[in-house]
Amino acid sequence: MTQDSWLNPRTPQYSVRRGLALGKRYSILPARAQVRILACLDALARNGCAATLPTPGAVVDRHPAFIRHLQEMSTEIAVHGYHHIDFRKLTPEQGVVRLKTAVRAFERHSIDVYGFRCPYLSCSDALMEAIPKGMFRYGSNRAIREDDVPPAPDQNAAEAVDTIYRLYRPRGVAEIVSTPWMNNDMVEIPVNVPDDIQLFDGLRLPQEAVSGVWARWLDRAHERGELLSLLFHPELADIGMEPLVRTVQAARGLRPAVWIARLKDISDWWREKSRFQSQISEDTAGLRVSFMCSPRATILVKGIDPGGMADTWDGSYFLWNTTPLEMPAAPRPFVGVAADVPGTTISFLRDQGYILDPGDMAPRCSIFLDAEKLAQLPSQVEILNWIEGTGGPLVKYGRWPDGAKSALCISGDLDALSLWDYASRLFAR
Repeated sequence: MTQDSWLNPRTPQYSVRRGLALGKRYSILPARAQVRILACLDALARNGCAATLPTPGAVVDRHPAFIRHLQEMSTEIAVHGYHHIDFRKLTPEQGVVRLKTAVRAFERHSIDVYGFRCPYLSCSDALMEAIPKGMFRYGSNRAIREDDVPPAPDQNAAEAVDTIYRLYRPRGVAEIVSTPWMNNDMVEIPVNVPDDIQLFDGLRLPQEAVSGVWARWLDRAHERGELLSLLFHPELADIGMEPLVRTVQAARGLRPAVWIARLKDISDWWREKSRFQSQISEDTAGLRVSFMCSPRATILVKGIDPGGMADTWDGSYFLWNTTPLEMPAAPRPFVGVAADVPGTTISFLRDQGYILDPGDMAPRCSIFLDAEKLAQLPSQVEILNWIEGTGGPLVKYGRWPDGAKSALCISGDLDALSLWDYASRLFAR
């Protein structure tokens, strides 16, 4: 990648401001960056949070002892390419070569490989298809744009924020459900933006304001039962640490619980949950639902008398254990899906934990979805709002383990540890 291609999506004003900021945050040697990173990770750890740091292979090669130390602190190190370059400028085959180069750097220095995030979230669908199966267990390359953000104070601030949006290409939180999904045999885990650079450097928000923004995002994710995956950069750890810790502390105080996890933990859970099944039988006494799942499963029931055998969870839902559930035969407490419902919608609903009935009994379910109804629900959020708002009895698996309602992940792109690390990316090819 040439310097011109690196500058291409950036305005001259943004590049100048960014360069001045980097000059203040990095030195020729890595010590300054290492101190602030360790302080931030230690503060998070004291509050029960381990982070994920996507890191370029070149940084791992230059600073292997420090990166291994981070891993020993229970920090997950994810692949972030080899050089910090925009993968959209590469062919899929070139992208795979660079990812393989990064993986070899991790392996050389005994850094575990679980997942990857391309710089600038620049992984294309074509690159995802080209990545050999088994190379990674997850990717984290899709952005969801939060709408609860203060307005830009001036045109320069707006341009700085929009410059990064052009790189991230997010989709709106009003339409998209912030949960993982399967993509090319990998779990795709989205991130929520704007990131810390947009908030601190772009909008020029003080720490207190950033804490307030993240607190509102957390409340929104918890209300909807979704994942809040904050994207930060360790170069801003000096000012970002306090808002991050406050967010974690707020999450630990919410009920039902927020599951605080690394990207690898979320990936492992999503795979575990995808294997859950249910067996439905019916006789003259009614329905019997048997659950085939792990002990970590969150089984939720509403609109059915639990008979004193379930704990109140949230709203009208009760927590059920893994023993079979018996109930009247009608209405069937599942989501019935007609034959004309697309496979992508069926996969999405299964990811959300719904027990689907695609057979002849589908119209007898408390919720029945067909193509005509689906046409009235153009977004993922609207589909789920309709399902949850029907008021009929429902049995489903919760999205998160051990009774948690939502999840929180903090992942920080460790792009560089020194000015040399940062400058070298301008000339990487």
